[in-house]
Amino acid sequence: MSRRKKKSLFTRKKVSKPKYTIGIPADSEWKTMPDFASFIVADEEGNQHRFSIGETAFILPEGVLPDKLHHPTAYWIGRIKEIRARNDEDVWVLVQWYWSPQEVNSVIKSFDVSGCGQYERIMSDYYDYVSTASFCDHATVMRYDERSIDQEVFDSDDFFCRFDLEYRARKILPNITRTACCCGVSYNPDRDPVMHFCPRPACCAAYHQECLQRPTQRLDAAARARKFIESWPDTDEQLSIEDLVGSRPCRKRRKGPESSISDPLEELPEKLVKAAQQQIVKGVQAGGVVGNVKAVVAARQLIYRSLLDGSLPTDWEDKVDIEAAIPPKRKSSPVFVCPQCQSLI
Repeated sequence: MSRRKKKSLFTRKKVSKPKYTIGIPADSEWKTMPDFASFIVADEEGNQHRFSIGETAFILPEGVLPDKLHHPTAYWIGRIKEIRARNDEDVWVLVQWYWSPQEVNSVIKSFDVSGCGQYERIMSDYYDYVSTASFCDHATVMRYDERSIDQEVFDSDDFFCRFDLEYRARKILPNITRTACCCGVSYNPDRDPVMHFCPRPACCAAYHQECLQRPTQRLDAAARARKFIESWPDTDEQLSIEDLVGSRPCRKRRKGPESSISDPLEELPEKLVKAAQQQIVKGVQAGGVVGNVKAVVAARQLIYRSLLDGSLPTDWEDKVDIEAAIPPKRKSSPVFVCPQCQSLI
């Protein structure tokens, strides 16, 4: 899967402050100012960039010069909620802020910064009026639901958001324990080499390798691969491949002697089976922030449905990213058992 091309932050000419300025609007004045759907900012080459309500933007922090390029993490990030102006030269934006982990820790001391990545931001319910002179570029912050088996993949240098901050209540949502490993420590995509994910509906959780136990039963490679597939994302029941085939209605079962179907998986495309046999992992050494969760889950779901229904959709290749499921040049990880359901992961 090809990477998206990054767009560089644009710089702006250093502009002297106007001799006369009224300053930040008061709430009472804000309500009287005419509102707009968008505004335009010009870069140092004269190119115009339009910002609209609902978009997210990089915003120049106080004291940072606008005529220099900075690392993306040096900028503030906010979502444009309203745009109002006193006149053509004095335009203001109501911004809903994304906070850095360090900023959240300054108001919630129990918030563990070490469990956050450098590109992680927390969506807050804190708002400010910001001059359009401080806007630098459009930004994208990916929403990351760690328990989702359908989470879209994003790059390790993309900004992402797992949590929301209720500022006045000093509360983080969802509760961090909902997504943390069984040890209580959150996944840090900049630090943790490999996290093992269990896709069972009652689990949908990832664990540090050092927090997991090895299986007591010794299995050869083929048996392990089969057990990985049987960690079904569709059910919490411990169903084998043969159980699913046996549960088909009579009309969907293949006719002929039982011996003609030695292994139901042999009827499926080899690369689909190989994708479903992969361990579901993520981390610095395991495919990046999101890893191969979505791709492997999609492969197992296709196999699950085909074993139940007796057929595989003709467009199955459009439903699973084989390349993402089986990343090249990656060493296989040790095998562990899920601490909740005891499935192999």
